[in-house]
Amino acid sequence: MTIELHKLRARELMKTDLQWANANDNLRSAGERMAKHGLRALLVRGEDPSDLPGIVTSKDIVNLLGSHDACVLDQLRVGDVMTRPAICVAPQANVRDCINLMRMSGVRRMPVVEGTEVLGILSTSDIFARSMQRC
Repeated sequence: MTIELHKLRARELMKTDLQWANANDNLRSAGERMAKHGLRALLVRGEDPSDLPGIVTSKDIVNLLGSHDACVLDQLRVGDVMTRPAICVAPQANVRDCINLMRMSGVRRMPVVEGTEVLGILSTSDIFARSMQRC
């Protein structure tokens, strides 16, 4: 028996341990928060509590370090490098559609939202881990 991705929903694979950053946080503090919690991304709060303007990833930070000195992490803000707008999916979205949306959008993580509430985050790593499970 194989895992049928088209039958799985985003809510079944998403992680619910969410960490947040503010757009005005410097990149060093965002990176330290990611490292502390073993995460690759932080959701970015908007001015309104229901606003999710973007997502900042470890890749966003590492890409900067390829062409700048590490002190840039103290100078630039999360809002300067975050992916915006955040590409989001509903909890009932099927995983195959999520994969295609990630591929077309060039993202590896997507917040899972219901209305204005962020429920979790779905990543390519979550999908990969599930697809490697034996049935």
